[in-house]
Amino acid sequence: MNRPSQYWGILAGVLTTLLWVMSIPPFEFAEAAYVAFVPLFLWLYTRPTGRLFWVIAVGVGWVSWCAILIWLRHVTVFGTLALSGVLGFLFVLWLLLARRIVPAIADRSFGVRALSFFGLAGAWVVVEWSRTWLLWGFPWAPFSLSQWERPLVLQISAWVGAYGVSFLLIFFNLCVAHTLRNRIVGRERKLLTGWFSPDLYMAMGALCICIYVFFNSLPQKDSAKELFVAAVVQPYIAPELKWDTDRELENLNILERQTRFVGTLISDVILWPEAATPWPIVGYPDMATRVERLCNEMGKPILMGNLANDLETKQWYNGSFLCVPGEGIDPNFYVKRELVPFGEFVPKPFGFIKKVVPVGGNFIPGTDAGLIDLPVRDTTIPIGSLVCYEDVFPSLARESAAAGAQVFFVATNNAWYGEEGGASQHAAHSVLRAIENRRPVMRAGNGGWSGWIDSFGTIREVLHDEDGSIYFRGGGTYTVFQFEEWMTQQSFYTRHGDWFVAVCGGLAVLLVFVRPRKAEKTVSEVA
Repeated sequence: MNRPSQYWGILAGVLTTLLWVMSIPPFEFAEAAYVAFVPLFLWLYTRPTGRLFWVIAVGVGWVSWCAILIWLRHVTVFGTLALSGVLGFLFVLWLLLARRIVPAIADRSFGVRALSFFGLAGAWVVVEWSRTWLLWGFPWAPFSLSQWERPLVLQISAWVGAYGVSFLLIFFNLCVAHTLRNRIVGRERKLLTGWFSPDLYMAMGALCICIYVFFNSLPQKDSAKELFVAAVVQPYIAPELKWDTDRELENLNILERQTRFVGTLISDVILWPEAATPWPIVGYPDMATRVERLCNEMGKPILMGNLANDLETKQWYNGSFLCVPGEGIDPNFYVKRELVPFGEFVPKPFGFIKKVVPVGGNFIPGTDAGLIDLPVRDTTIPIGSLVCYEDVFPSLARESAAAGAQVFFVATNNAWYGEEGGASQHAAHSVLRAIENRRPVMRAGNGGWSGWIDSFGTIREVLHDEDGSIYFRGGGTYTVFQFEEWMTQQSFYTRHGDWFVAVCGGLAVLLVFVRPRKAEKTVSEVA
């Protein structure tokens, strides 16, 4: 084995792992995403041996995903390792393709390199998209998530989806890597083939397109129209205590006490997090009566995440519900469409495994957007619900927006995952959904992250305690508004969906035709 290549491979793997993980929330190092894979691409130019490649590739994929999903260990250590292994395997498949293509185009023309870079970036997008349905669906932490606090780059999502941002980042990495490779091994120092190579020009050009789209998308001055003021209740009940039968009444008293607290604040609607009450709101008349009594006392509608239990069929549902003063629980409620494997249902091949959530049997998924009409200020606003990790799935938010949702409501319970990066990482996905569909997103968490994001992906307000933490028991309010130009129209992405993924698939197919030059021998460029 070539020792210099081995050492460079290990160093490249460590650097890529570090930069990839640091680019993803809760870390605030979005710029790392533009060079995260550069060390690995430079190493691929050396044509690493099969065994060395597999060790580095598997190590980078598995370790990176373990670090990104480290918060999941609070629920299941084995699940964290296994899921990270599956996601790491998908990364290895993509890197195998990059291993074949990158050295093959090292000395090809600029046009061939450009098409090849497009194809590799497109293949990355296809792999990300496949995670929306593979193994019951887990499209968590796409590479575009790294830019959740960078609206300047994200605006293209309204046309191509967040997948377009992932495409841009991988493409940028490839262009930078080739520029550095030429600078390292090239004997000539021409202006256009040194630091200012056409590959680098191409990468900067892609960024310029994003900047142009950003400024061209800016809302008109004074076009923001206030919709309502939401008061959020964070009961912050520990998950291991939430379903404790000896503490059900105590947990309900905590929820009611915090609701009366935030109910004194000026607001139009009160928001509760996922599965807010200790008993289902539908199927348990006493629970419904108590919530209706509290709603009448507050004089404001309560929009909540909760459960329903059909006592006749013994079927359980997780979803969003509305209680209106004087009218009670609205019989039309939203049923969660994307259930959590081993949390809300056990896949048939694994019937011997118990659910993590100790309540009900296998939950039944919803089949439509199930909009909730929220009455505020003499008008009705259609609310699109995304319960728990549903805001991770682009298609679900798009389906709700296409059905007429004006605002997204995310009810969640991230207390399962400790007080690390899980809640912030989860909330970052809501930024992508807001921009894709040009709809505000309001979030209510059991213990945080609670806040709202405008239709341009700007995080407007986040609830914190006096110590600046998002994890606390209490509540607060935030004012949700929408820009007038988006109140009567839908985004291109909402209307046309993941067309860009199909384009990426076509670009990836082009890689089949990429071949190295037969007349030239490729030298190992990097020691």
